[in-house]
Amino acid sequence: MRAPDPFDLIYARGSMLAWDPPAPRPGAPALLLLHGAACGPWVWAEGFGARLSQAGFRAFAPGFNRGTVQRPAGIADFADDARAAIAAIRQPVVIVGHSLGGLVAQRLLAEPGVAGIALLAPAPPEGLAWANWRLAMADPPLWRAVARMTEPGAGLAHAALLKRALFSAAMPEALALRHLARMGAESRSALLEAQAPQPVPPAWGVGKPAVIYGARRDPLVPPDAVVRTAAWHAAPFALLDGMAHAMMLDWGWESLADRLLAWVEESWK
Repeated sequence: MRAPDPFDLIYARGSMLAWDPPAPRPGAPALLLLHGAACGPWVWAEGFGARLSQAGFRAFAPGFNRGTVQRPAGIADFADDARAAIAAIRQPVVIVGHSLGGLVAQRLLAEPGVAGIALLAPAPPEGLAWANWRLAMADPPLWRAVARMTEPGAGLAHAALLKRALFSAAMPEALALRHLARMGAESRSALLEAQAPQPVPPAWGVGKPAVIYGARRDPLVPPDAVVRTAAWHAAPFALLDGMAHAMMLDWGWESLADRLLAWVEESWK
């Protein structure tokens, strides 16, 4: 069966990519895919969104409005973007959030339209300050490259450094460079805000399922941060070998998508 192509769906705060499943699962939640910092909905259109949809789930990938130079957006603005997308979908959603998008997902966990969350290398409830400080001490050049992701074209400008943080050694260089060329121009305010502890309700406290996936060689959201996020939510987690931070784009993303699908299918039988 051919994987479905995404289409643009207009909603109150802009447009989002959407995938209609060829054979929808009755009663299944929709999947709302939230990208990380310096990226866009395109990260889910490289195969991940189509694989989820092919398994029978409606999938949607909105972008975050990053504001202007005079008034850059904050995490609350990103949460408003996601709320508007949920309202437009008109059915319960499981939020699949990567990195900064994972932090937005956690902040929305108590919302009535959110059925659960699946987090990929998520920014933790404690904030990123500790992980950021460790990166600055352990790898100053990489830390500087990451700090410059607020600049347009930063992904390609610092490709050699960012490639080893975002992608595994198995990732073909041409493919990594193609992705890096699309990265950059993140809101400085949102990144600064993400360093601090966040108002995140624990999944067990609101009675909603959660799962967390991390990458063993991720220097941006290291394994111990993934473990603490899982502990906060009392949720299962997995640390995947052979993957780096950009899990939904990295070589072997299909196995991650299949793990995620197995969890969703088990949680919503």
